[in-house]
Amino acid sequence: MASQETPMAPENNGTSFRVLDPTATQSIATDGMAERPESLAGMRVGLLRNDKLNSEPLLDAIYDVLAERFDVSSAYRVNKGDASRPAEPEFLSDFSNEVDVALLANGD
Repeated sequence: MASQETPMAPENNGTSFRVLDPTATQSIATDGMAERPESLAGMRVGLLRNDKLNSEPLLDAIYDVLAERFDVSSAYRVNKGDASRPAEPEFLSDFSNEVDVALLANGD
């Protein structure tokens, strides 16, 4: 985020204020991302949701589209619970052992 010091008028005791520019160049973080499969055919699709109201219907709708377009093997649906807390590492490890690809949703 760019910023620039802007002097204020003399009647404001010579103080200045900083103007922030909220625009920035877009960057996409790729560190830690899993490799994408060539196809979803035969894949076990994990649907990881939280307790937010619309996360389950959102994941179900996305899964329905994937199931129509690709020959996926199955859906594995789990709820990690509290949306304000990260999932426990053991929970994520167990989840990842059951699926080939995963979809996560935070539905408000």
